[in-house]
Amino acid sequence: MCTKYDPQHEAEAAMKQAAASEGADRQRLIQLALAWHQLARDRRGERTD
Repeated sequence: MCTKYDPQHEAEAAMKQAAASEGADRQRLIQLALAWHQLARDRRGERTD
């Protein structure tokens, strides 16, 4: 997978934003961080196969 985004970095950034947010924004950012985290895990899995 060739991409200019670093999923782990994006996940961390989303969690930092979520920590500073409230309500629906916080929940949306947590879901976004979890999605980025899953992409990072999938990407690591591709490298070890």
